[in-house]
Amino acid sequence: MTTTAFDHTAPHEHPVPLRTPGSRLGPGEDFPEDLTRLGMAELQVLHSRITRQLDHDYLTDPAGPHAATMDRCQDLQDELNTRDTA
Repeated sequence: MTTTAFDHTAPHEHPVPLRTPGSRLGPGEDFPEDLTRLGMAELQVLHSRITRQLDHDYLTDPAGPHAATMDRCQDLQDELNTRDTA
């Protein structure tokens, strides 16, 4: 059996990489449920990793970013905006 760097269990969805470089956060990797518990530096690092994942997806996948990555980016932007206005 040949293994690849992608999980093809759901053919109708984007393939999810099994491993993502440390500078990005792939859709299959853990993501905090409560962003309010993170410090500002942790939040900014997480935002950077998600943004790098989005850039990677836009450049390498004709279908665009994975839906989970898009949702995570929106959640992070909402939390950062909330903190900016507090």
